[in-house]
Amino acid sequence: MADRKATNKYYPPDWDPSKGSINTYGGQHPLRDRARKLDQGILIVRFELPYNIWCNGCNNPIGMGVRYNAEKKKIGNYYSTAILSFRMKCHLCDNWFEIHTNPKNATYDIAGGARKKVEDFTAEDNETIAIDTPEEFERRANDKFSRLEHVEQDAIKAKSGATVLTRLQWLNDRQWSDPYALSQKLRKEFRADKKARAKEAAECKAVADRVGFAFSILPESESDRVGSKRIEFDDAEKAKMERKLMDIKTGGLFSGVGRIRNGRSYGTLVKSSRSTTDSKDLSTNAIVAQNLASTVRANTRLQLDPFLIGSTSKSSPVTSQKLSLPASRQAPPAKAPLVDYGNDDTDSD
Repeated sequence: MADRKATNKYYPPDWDPSKGSINTYGGQHPLRDRARKLDQGILIVRFELPYNIWCNGCNNPIGMGVRYNAEKKKIGNYYSTAILSFRMKCHLCDNWFEIHTNPKNATYDIAGGARKKVEDFTAEDNETIAIDTPEEFERRANDKFSRLEHVEQDAIKAKSGATVLTRLQWLNDRQWSDPYALSQKLRKEFRADKKARAKEAAECKAVADRVGFAFSILPESESDRVGSKRIEFDDAEKAKMERKLMDIKTGGLFSGVGRIRNGRSYGTLVKSSRSTTDSKDLSTNAIVAQNLASTVRANTRLQLDPFLIGSTSKSSPVTSQKLSLPASRQAPPAKAPLVDYGNDDTDSD
């Protein structure tokens, strides 16, 4: 029955169509009680508060969205738009308040009985669109520079308000407008980087091969340069190492076979790593052979290994000593001749 209540009407037995509509026959308005003041131009409607207000009668706050049975009445026109008045009674007291529409500013104004709760926020705080004042709108309409500035600001605001996905799409379209040129530039950078990495790898491999390392060496870095600059050498130790390096470069690898410079003989500078106490049980020939082989290996490594050449350690076992033979293996001293016959280079009388 409830679904037919809105469409069905009760017709008395004595009614016929010649008596007019059922509302005319019953003496009622189609809007029933809502039109009881229609002769005064007042219609009862449901009105919802557009914002928070304070009632002047009970001084209680009334929240936005509260609905009342308001008396709606036309009180004027703004051009062709009607200005309406809504008069309602507070549900907390007997006070009546009235609200008018404002078509000019697209707002509602309180005519009396209440006051608006002050909650003024900027458009940025409310995250809403700022509405220009009539003066600003007129100035922008007449001033071309102001219109141009406003257009630029709107464009900037539109870009800043775009979503992240939209900005990424813009960036992708701008960067890949010419895919061939960008791909060519990218491949050129890759080739240069590949050549640089290949050069560094070749230099590291050359150092590892020269020194004899079985592991790979990392390229030179800025920390290596800073660390090497922080090393300070003592002047005496530095001079000693430079003299030792010069003796190794100009001297021979074997005992007694050195170069003579400035009247001074430079022989081998490296001592055999085997001590005399460990070789007591070996024969004389074995001792000589082992000392000779150890001396040759040490001198060769000292000439090739840059880490040993630059070492400044005072406790290094590498010292300067000539290789000596046992007394039984030494050659007898040469005897002086009785008569000096000279040589082929001297003139004889």
